[in-house]
Amino acid sequence: MIVEIQKRFSDFDMYTHVNSAVYFTYFEYARIVALGQIFQKVSDTIWFVVAKQSCEYLEPILFNDIVFVELKIEKIGKSSFDISYIVKNDNKIFAKGLTTLVAIDKHTKKATPLTSDILNYLSKIC
Repeated sequence: MIVEIQKRFSDFDMYTHVNSAVYFTYFEYARIVALGQIFQKVSDTIWFVVAKQSCEYLEPILFNDIVFVELKIEKIGKSSFDISYIVKNDNKIFAKGLTTLVAIDKHTKKATPLTSDILNYLSKIC
């Protein structure tokens, strides 16, 4: 899935490029666009929490750059899954990232197996 990012003036730092911390906000936005429907469907019983996140910065994003985030489900475990991101446009790859999300039972606050509904939804994004 590919999600267009609308940059904000506040995304930029004194060096006139997107600040490194903002890339994680771009990952989060793309994740919500891609997975928000399933997050909402199971939110009464399951929460998804970030267990690990990384970003490899390759090119700075400048003010006039158009930016997209391509995301894919890379690995699905019993109660977690990995999402990879490529921050790019037609000419450049700005960054690559990875997030591990864990399904948590809302009541026990412990990891819980991914349901068949969640697994079916994730398989459509692979």
